[in-house]
Amino acid sequence: MQHGTLVGAMTRIHVLTETDQPNGWRFEVKLADDAGSPTKHVVTLSWQDYDLWSRGAARPERVVTSLFTFLLQHEPKEQILREFDAAVVRRYFPEVDKRLPGLL
Repeated sequence: MQHGTLVGAMTRIHVLTETDQPNGWRFEVKLADDAGSPTKHVVTLSWQDYDLWSRGAARPERVVTSLFTFLLQHEPKEQILREFDAAVVRRYFPEVDKRLPGLL
């Protein structure tokens, strides 16, 4: 499943795996750039957040890629949590609910 999305001509987002879970999905994601070592992340996405952000118009993988695009616009890859639920992003960046749909 290794799809790469380039963010800001620097960081590539690779969704390595997507696993169904009882209330959503679990993804393994690798962030890589030319400046340093790649980072790996595990993120869960609930059905509720998926529906809020995409209204079913985008695949869950695309929502996660857009979430990492959003995060990389606000912080370097090394500062992104290594394991988290997508909902935690709104604690740090309350504007995510308004901005993420525009990144899909």
